[in-house]
Amino acid sequence: MNTKQKSEKQNIRKFLIDRRNELSSEYEEKNNSHIHIKTLLEDIGKCKIGSYFAFRNEISTNLIHELLFSLEFKVSLPCINDKDQNLIYRNWKTNDDLEKNKYGILQPKEDATEDYPEMIIVPLVGFSASGYRLGYGGGYYDRFIDVKNKSKKIITVGFGYSFQEVNDLPIESHDQKLNWILTEKYLYKVT
Repeated sequence: MNTKQKSEKQNIRKFLIDRRNELSSEYEEKNNSHIHIKTLLEDIGKCKIGSYFAFRNEISTNLIHELLFSLEFKVSLPCINDKDQNLIYRNWKTNDDLEKNKYGILQPKEDATEDYPEMIIVPLVGFSASGYRLGYGGGYYDRFIDVKNKSKKIITVGFGYSFQEVNDLPIESHDQKLNWILTEKYLYKVT
């Protein structure tokens, strides 16, 4: 990706984060994502699911977590492996103590067992209808999805507000396409 494209991606990211900061509370009141994801959960059956805790006005995962635990799914949360700067997932139950990582995001403590989710819910700064995502720029999720899909397919569900959709999102060679997009209004399978 050239310098112009990187700059364009940074500008889109800043615009979308500013927009999310402005609109998130209004849209959070209409967050029915837990209802929309239920049909997907029923279709895939019991599996291990990786989720995350919302951060910086991201759409809340709390109702999805309640649903996952009520349906007795095993849930894990991402943790940054400081040695290699990659994501790993560790088991999480609602009463477990969590700690903040270097970005201030809640994650399980180091003594929690590492897990290997079969489906992950991925935070979005922005997304395209074609299933590509814009994150914060660290590449953590892209690297995780790339490695897991080489060994065993993983179901990926991008999660954000409907207003975060971008028509023309710059794509880099390492960007990983998502299988599903979930918002407060809808869930759709990427084709």
